Amino acid sequence: MHSSIKNKNSVAEGLMSRDMTDLPVIRPATIEDTLDMAQVHVDTWRTSYVGIVPAEHLANLSYERSQAGWNEHILNQHGREYIFVAEERPGKIIGITSGGPLREAMAGFDGELYVLYVLKSFQGMGYGKRLVTCVAQALISAGYRSMIIWVLKDNPACRFYERLGGQPVVEKMVEIGGKLLIDLAYAWSDIRGFSEIAY
Repeated sequence: MHSSIKNKNSVAEGLMSRDMTDLPVIRPATIEDTLDMAQVHVDTWRTSYVGIVPAEHLANLSYERSQAGWNEHILNQHGREYIFVAEERPGKIIGITSGGPLREAMAGFDGELYVLYVLKSFQGMGYGKRLVTCVAQALISAGYRSMIIWVLKDNPACRFYERLGGQPVVEKMVEIGGKLLIDLAYAWSDIRGFSEIAY
């Protein structure tokens, strides 16, 4: 059994307090963050997936639709989803992440890193690693032992997950904007190692 929302909140508060001396601050997302989160979400797609995802699909991405999606996620977490933001300074969100239970059953795994987006100008500075670590530590505290993330195989970010110890385990086909693409699952069979990563 995974622990309740009470444990989730105590983990989030601990992560927040431990990060306050560093910038950017990593903290749990709130409903007030969703417009900024949508901007990070859409802008990161538009810079990361050029030449991979059809240009028309990227052009049609919407801050409004993304914000509505994040509103729904934050309002309906029910203790099962962990959502964090990275702030360069108060009011300036530069990265977002979320995770929780697996959305599709996969033998041997129970947790999932759903998304990780960091604005291009802040990539390569360690912020992505800190965000992933926050989700992994929240999952550990909730009783999860493992974690996967689905990444488009042509995404250069695959190397980032490999450097964090993720192992490619399975592929599937997905359709985005009318184009068939390969989605690759990276997995960590034991996420306790993330407790040893400083953030």
